[in-house]
Amino acid sequence: MVALVLLVSTVVGAALVPTPYVALRPGQVWPTSEHIEVHGAPSFPPTESVAFTTVKTGTATLLEALVGWLDPDTDVVPEDVVRGDRSEEENRRYNAALMDESKQVATAVALEVLGEDVDVTTDGAIVRVIPEGTPAAEVLERDDVVVAVDGDAVDEPGELGDLLQPGGPGTEHVLTVERPPGSDQRVEVPITTIAAPDEPERAIIGVAGVQDRFVAFDLPIDVEIDSGDVRGPSAGLAFTLAVIDELTPGDLTGSTRVAVTGTMSIDGTVGPVGGGAQKAVAVRDDGYDVFLVPPAEKEEVEETVGDSLDVIAVSTIDEALEALAAYDGNASEVMARAATG
Repeated sequence: MVALVLLVSTVVGAALVPTPYVALRPGQVWPTSEHIEVHGAPSFPPTESVAFTTVKTGTATLLEALVGWLDPDTDVVPEDVVRGDRSEEENRRYNAALMDESKQVATAVALEVLGEDVDVTTDGAIVRVIPEGTPAAEVLERDDVVVAVDGDAVDEPGELGDLLQPGGPGTEHVLTVERPPGSDQRVEVPITTIAAPDEPERAIIGVAGVQDRFVAFDLPIDVEIDSGDVRGPSAGLAFTLAVIDELTPGDLTGSTRVAVTGTMSIDGTVGPVGGGAQKAVAVRDDGYDVFLVPPAEKEEVEETVGDSLDVIAVSTIDEALEALAAYDGNASEVMARAATG
């Protein structure tokens, strides 16, 4: 009896004791067109919509961590890998903001693909990832907003890299940084560029993740995307394809069931978001045929689901449309329309 009581107490304690780990589990797969409404323009809801994918995350108790380490469909990772130095509530707000921006960017990119005039205004570049041993690591902090380089405002999408090119690698520049972000405080930060490993003539400061801070989207068509409780930027590519699908006659995917993951940048590039293995399990279990993923996640996804899915790596919205053109939808017609403006 004593042994049984001790065993039960241990199990109950393990089920309640929090750990500094987060469990990543397979989430859900959502048909995206069900979440889109178009106002002020004709819309053509598809029969078979591209779907976006999610991952269930949460702080793991000791028992959940132990079970997760034994479950091939679950990843248990340190909290700071997922949240950095943000609290759970701060991380929730941060990812809600990323989702809001993701929907705006997706709509803008989709409309540009369809030949519409889109005007996007930015007012800085947000530093998201700073690898150790780089010039940026010595003077910048995560979430710093670079608002100017040598006095020239960073007010165009993707402009930070261009403003660092004068003088080439080895040139000192002065960054004007908004710190803390969202405040009216500015600091001047001197920094010396280095050569890019793959392009010796291109100057860089070593930031691996920079995000434009968008302040206005002037779009000719009003598109509403209801993301519910889903947060983060991982549905960007799915939203972009779904808006294109909604605004063009026919089905982008034909009769093929297509799921998608990946962020979308304003220049049409697709970025990784993590959780590929967990999303792949959900996609496979829901009976989808094709899974479009960022190139960095293709190997992980294929190792998880084998040949039960047609896994296709795409790095741009154009590559995504090219991939879908191989099936029986209208992607080829959309691409032809984009080519003619």
